Amino acid sequence: MSGYLGWISGATDNAIYPVLFLDYLLQVFGNDDESEAINPASRFVLLSATTIFLAYVNWRGLHLIGKMSVFICLIAMSPFVILVVVGSFKVDTSRWFTLPSSDTDETIDSLDDDIAGGFFPNFSTGGVLWRPFLNNLFWNLNSFDNGGTLVAELDSTAPFIRAMMLGVVLVVTCYFFPLLIAIGASDSVQSDWTNGYLAAINTEVVGPWLGAWTVFAAGISNIAMFQAELSSDAFQLMGMADRGHLPKIFSKRSRYGTPTYGLILGTAVIVFMGVSDLDTLIEMLNFNYAIALLLEYAAFFKLRISRPDLERPYRIPLSTFGCGIFFFPTIIATLLVMSLATYTTYYFAFGSWVTGYLVYVAKRQSEQSMPVDGNIYEHVADESLQSDETSDILEATRESLETDETDSLEATIS
Repeated sequence: MSGYLGWISGATDNAIYPVLFLDYLLQVFGNDDESEAINPASRFVLLSATTIFLAYVNWRGLHLIGKMSVFICLIAMSPFVILVVVGSFKVDTSRWFTLPSSDTDETIDSLDDDIAGGFFPNFSTGGVLWRPFLNNLFWNLNSFDNGGTLVAELDSTAPFIRAMMLGVVLVVTCYFFPLLIAIGASDSVQSDWTNGYLAAINTEVVGPWLGAWTVFAAGISNIAMFQAELSSDAFQLMGMADRGHLPKIFSKRSRYGTPTYGLILGTAVIVFMGVSDLDTLIEMLNFNYAIALLLEYAAFFKLRISRPDLERPYRIPLSTFGCGIFFFPTIIATLLVMSLATYTTYYFAFGSWVTGYLVYVAKRQSEQSMPVDGNIYEHVADESLQSDETSDILEATRESLETDETDSLEATIS
């Protein structure tokens, strides 16, 4: 369920990027109102065509996607590097400590999303609208665990560890410092900070040319995020199929090494979800991703207790109780994000859970009705997912066969 919910949240997340890309594209070649004035049918066709084309590029292989993402990353980050360098000389540090106004009506009016509904409608304290704030914060900082779906494609895990550590540093610095400069070098108020406002900040602090460059860079950055998410989601499905949780069709690779049917399914979901509102998509994906995270944490503690001697190459150097204290703030923050969801999100999440569970039950019943045959390794490996003891049997069987092969080879040499 954790893998499934992680995938459905990723597919929902990926429906955002073609929408943002189109909106930014229309800002560059049209005007700010163009994205709202475009015919809905034409908008759907443009979004679908963009999604299918990018999915085809993704299907051509991870090496192509990796090179494209690095190139786009350099372009996307360049306007904010310039903002930090030029804007640092215009910063008034007193603006960093200006508290927001407790009157949030003006800020609510400036937002395009409908933040009413749910158990805590329009919840705000200290002048902060906590629902949009936490949802956007959670969305912008999540999905680091998705990188794990690509580890099996590497010859060594060392580059993966370095990439994850560098990713954390890049994400934090690329949010923190540009926002620090933007707040300190402008006279903006809280209600000004709507979608795309950093482009206006760059125009004010540096010049119109940097504002236009920011819009362009933000637009193409959505392509890189789309490709990264689509790849990790497809390999997530492939890994689940390899472990017997999904039909084997999802484990089939193309001639480029990419999971074809996982990409097709992900693309279909993206096209379907692309008609939804941006803020609704963010909240929906956050809720399912939060559940997936809580299941991952539960598995972490369960294995710590039930399998304390399991080999852990990247073990957290704390006791189980220490890990509980370490994880506590994250778990509370995750539950808080979930509590601020709207009723629509609750309905969507419940429907997702039921669908995923029914697919799993159907898969298990299909397996039980089929006769056991084929490779003994595959059969034992499938069963080992349900029983710890059978993993020992599998290992013993392999060692026995390896010993027999070694003895036979020595006899042949003699």
